[in-house]
Amino acid sequence: MTPIVFGGCFGWLHPAAGNRGVVLCAAHGYEELCVHRQWGALAERLAAAGMPTLRFDYRGTGDSAGHDEEPQRLRAWIDSVHAAVRWMREQVGVSEVALVGLRLGGAIATLAAKELGDIDMLALLAPTISGRGYTREMKALAAFSPMPENAPAPQSPDDIEAGGFVLTAETVEALKRVDLRQLDGRPAQRVLLLTPADGPFEKRLAQHLREQGAEVEAGPFDGFEEFICEVHYGQRTPEAAFATLTAWLRCGAPAAAVAHEPRPIVRLELLEGAETPTFFGDEARLFGICCEPRPEVADRAAPAVIFINTGHHRHIGANRMAVTLSRRLAAHGITSMRIDIAGLGDSPAWQGRPENKLYDKAACGDVRAAMDCLEAQGHRECVLIGLCSGAYVSFYTAVQDTRVISQVMINLQRFIWREGESLTVATRTARTQVRDLGNEVTGALRRPDILLRLLKGRRREWSIVWGMARRMTDLVRARFGRTTHTLFGVEGEVARSFRLLSQLGTDTLLVYCEGDPGLVELEVHNLHRDGNRIAGLDRVAVEMIDGADHTLTMRWAREHLAGIIEAHLVSRRRPAALPAPSTPRAANWKAVEAA
Repeated sequence: MTPIVFGGCFGWLHPAAGNRGVVLCAAHGYEELCVHRQWGALAERLAAAGMPTLRFDYRGTGDSAGHDEEPQRLRAWIDSVHAAVRWMREQVGVSEVALVGLRLGGAIATLAAKELGDIDMLALLAPTISGRGYTREMKALAAFSPMPENAPAPQSPDDIEAGGFVLTAETVEALKRVDLRQLDGRPAQRVLLLTPADGPFEKRLAQHLREQGAEVEAGPFDGFEEFICEVHYGQRTPEAAFATLTAWLRCGAPAAAVAHEPRPIVRLELLEGAETPTFFGDEARLFGICCEPRPEVADRAAPAVIFINTGHHRHIGANRMAVTLSRRLAAHGITSMRIDIAGLGDSPAWQGRPENKLYDKAACGDVRAAMDCLEAQGHRECVLIGLCSGAYVSFYTAVQDTRVISQVMINLQRFIWREGESLTVATRTARTQVRDLGNEVTGALRRPDILLRLLKGRRREWSIVWGMARRMTDLVRARFGRTTHTLFGVEGEVARSFRLLSQLGTDTLLVYCEGDPGLVELEVHNLHRDGNRIAGLDRVAVEMIDGADHTLTMRWAREHLAGIIEAHLVSRRRPAALPAPSTPRAANWKAVEAA
């Protein structure tokens, strides 16, 4: 696959020898973040079936230019599809174009197809039929998302902040005017409609499209609920739906002699600077986006910043936070790189390492490969930024590599991760007190249904029980450790690592939201807060954000975090640029430049 840029949009071309091109129109916001890797796998599947396939980020989303609070977002998203279709025809040279839209992307694809008038095929996967219904769904998501009791009210009551993404009041009003059942004219000659439910809305849409002259094939989207969710909640590939889609798209597709791979423009010029897709690591298999400031504001003395994946999310970060922060830093003259470690986002897994593995020390090698890439460009020092599992990888990378002069660890849940632990178990066992865990275990064992599942040897229930037992052991050990540290000066592994980092001159900023379950880790590992410092460790600071949730889904919380990070980086600036190394370290990387 080849990274491309067109019309302010970032995308991937999956080349194939065929004259029917496919443009994938993604879901929006949190739903897109959940299924991004599966969406890429679908593109690979379609390309393997002989259809060159383009997937991309709409304007103001993902790695594309802009942001979600700009005006006329719906218009920008539709225009993004126009630009994608035009690029496929002009650069790849396909004679036919099919659009595939998922969720809100289905509505966007339909509206774009109707305007274009030359789309041959349109596949709608669990599409948003009514924009008014979609905005109600997003309001419900926002209302039922767990937030701290002391969280401030939304900045604008007419905006919707759902899953860390914003639909402004203007965008909401534009979406409310969308209803595919009232479309005037057919969007394409052939339409495939796959829906998780065969209700009256879906039947009415199929009937309406037929009345407009389209040939409509309707069927079930089996496995939709298991598809449109987080990986750690049991995400599964909807094999039947993807197989149906592939067969439908391939039917009657004109062939081509060879796959046409254009030399695309891939450098995205921004007001703050420029972004370049970058491959790095062994055989240049890992992927990242290098965000560089404009030459007139570039601060060569400043360390480069590396953003590490949050959970299973791709390099744009939770709530697209890494993109926003990297561009803000570019405006201050700071170079950054947002990366996908192996098996996440757009980086393939290394042989022998599973996909989507979190809290994996092997990922430290991927971060160090990104540091090699930046060092080869003249950036000898780095600051690592990670949220949750990304903070874990940051910590152990800093211990291994002295090029890390500072790290920002946000809402870390575990300093020590045991092989075989699951994220579900870790979440269930995140309790501050031994008593809390004991009460939960006792209460669970009093429930006949849970006892029955335990007696039957159900793996999930036993894993949670053993996880709670291990967590209780950690907390008891913490109390014992505090006593031995006080009496005999004995330190644990984590405290020793922080002391080593401090001796090496590496600064650490721990950022926690008040009430975050990860705060117990400080107690477990004898890291005692003394104001905004950790007692006895001069180079370890602590910042608290009151009223925010774990992934900082609210705008004000992300803005607060951005201010903390900017202040931290400014305080680490050198008085003058460091001399470039006389013999730069050889690095396995390549920046894909403009044609």
